[in-house]
Amino acid sequence: MAEFTRDDLSFHYETSGDPSAPAVVLLHGFTSDLRAWHEHMEALSRDYFAVALDMRGHGESSAPEDIALYGMEEYAEDLRALLDELHIDVCALVGCSFGGMVACHFAVTWPERLAALVLSDASPAYASDRYDEAFRARERGIDAQEEIVRKMGTAELGRRAAANVSDPFLAAALRKRYSRMSRDGFIGAAHTRRSRPNLIPQLRDRLTMPVLLCTGDLDPVRCAFEVMAEELPGARAVTFRDTGHGVPMLKPEPFLKVLYSFFEAVEDDGPVAGRRTV
Repeated sequence: MAEFTRDDLSFHYETSGDPSAPAVVLLHGFTSDLRAWHEHMEALSRDYFAVALDMRGHGESSAPEDIALYGMEEYAEDLRALLDELHIDVCALVGCSFGGMVACHFAVTWPERLAALVLSDASPAYASDRYDEAFRARERGIDAQEEIVRKMGTAELGRRAAANVSDPFLAAALRKRYSRMSRDGFIGAAHTRRSRPNLIPQLRDRLTMPVLLCTGDLDPVRCAFEVMAEELPGARAVTFRDTGHGVPMLKPEPFLKVLYSFFEAVEDDGPVAGRRTV
């Protein structure tokens, strides 16, 4: 287990591949952890130095009790500390869902440290009049989950989430996923999602690196993908057919194919902009 510390908190991370190769850093989603990226790390390690982090409040990393220790600035600083720990000056940053929110904040704050940015299933703001009802309904659902966790803990949330899952293997995985996360970590990360700054006005000016945007055509967060695609006409925007929220985990092989194609274009200084469906 690899760890580093920042402000008396410990952070767990894993690496794969040659440290002298270009670095690709992977950030997981809300209530998940770095294990979500194991398949991707194995593939990426053939050509890159793959790094995955358990973000604050998740996995084996610290989950402080004080809500004041959670915020998008803190998550971005955690990532910067990881890069400094590994002596990575510039990397390609890949974030899924909540990890994409953190990646976007990092990119706006320190664009000079990114050779490329990949945002999948992510949104640049908690609320916007450009979002649709499907997005807002999903956020209300997460708010309701937070109330369950406040009253009865994460294990109860996992039990409820698994109740309507007929596959016993998947149901057990859901229960384990939520029970592994602490009450403080869940509430702190939920607070961060809700209190994060609106980055939409900064996207065009600050995201100067090549950008890949990914979404599933069935994802309730898809409207945020459309907002970012409008703000970043130079980005590559890819929609995955018959796919919900969490493209990298739901469609790992097609996602890796799209990711490699994007990285090859960046490395060859070729064209990036464009929209397509796969």
